[in-house]
Amino acid sequence: MKLSNPFNAELKQRLDNAIDESKRILLCTDFDGTLVTFTGLPSETQLPIEMRELLTRLAGLEALHLAIISGRRFQELSELVPVEGVTLAGNHGLKIQFKDGTAYEPEIGEDLKKTIALFNKDIQERFGDKEGIIIENKNFGLALHYRRYDGDEGKIEDEFHEIWKDHNFSALEVIEGAKLLEVRPANWNKGDAIKLLQEKWGGRPTIYLGDDTTDEDAFRVLQGQNLGFPILVSRDENKDTNAQYRLKDPAAVGDFLDDLYRYLTN
Repeated sequence: MKLSNPFNAELKQRLDNAIDESKRILLCTDFDGTLVTFTGLPSETQLPIEMRELLTRLAGLEALHLAIISGRRFQELSELVPVEGVTLAGNHGLKIQFKDGTAYEPEIGEDLKKTIALFNKDIQERFGDKEGIIIENKNFGLALHYRRYDGDEGKIEDEFHEIWKDHNFSALEVIEGAKLLEVRPANWNKGDAIKLLQEKWGGRPTIYLGDDTTDEDAFRVLQGQNLGFPILVSRDENKDTNAQYRLKDPAAVGDFLDDLYRYLTN
C-alpha cells in the first residue's frame, strides 16, 4: 500500500479535530534512522545541531509532550539527546525517564539475566573477532550489528539463530532490524511504551515516527486509535507496514517537525 505524505490536508484536518478536543498532543519518535541517519558504528552517531534546536523548540511548547523511544541503552540515549523537557525511553521503553523526573523500569528476573549473560558469552565467542560486527550488551538483551560486515550476511544470521536455539527462553524473543539482530524481553515493546505514555498523559492525539521493524509495534497500537498518527520513515514507497503516512528520510522528518512546530504556534 502506498502511503500518503504527512501534513497533507487530510492529516491537518484530523489534527485540527483531535487538538480541538484534547488541547494537547503527544509526539513520539524513534532515534536512529528517524531523527538521525544510520552510521556504520552506533558510537559514531551524533544528533545534528539543527535537529537538537528543533527538538528544543518542540519540547518547550505547552501544547506538546515530546518523547524519544529508542532501542539504545538509556544512558547512551540520554547522552545523544541533551535536550531539556523531553521524555527519554531506552531499550525500547524498558527504562523511561519522564519529563517530570519520574521513571519507569521493570524488574528483571534472575533466570532472564542468566540466560542473557550466557547467550552474550556464546555470541562474543562466535562473532567477537569478526571485523565489521559490533556486539552491544543492552543489559535487558543483546544486539548484533553487521552493517559494516563485508562477508556472507546470511551466514551471520543463520549462526546467530543457531546459537539462540541453545538458549531459547520464552521470556525473550529475537527481532530483526536494519542489519541488526537483537534479543529482547518478549513481554515489552515500543507499542507498550506508547500505551504507558498515553496512560500517563491522558488520551491525547499521538504521533509516532519510526523506520524499523521494532517501530511496527508502536504503529500497530496507533493504527487502531482514532487519535493515532503512525508515520513510517522509509524510502520504500511500498513497504509492508502498519503506518498510515510516510516520510522518506531524517531530512524529511526535520521538515515535518518544523512544519508541526509552525502549525502548533500559529
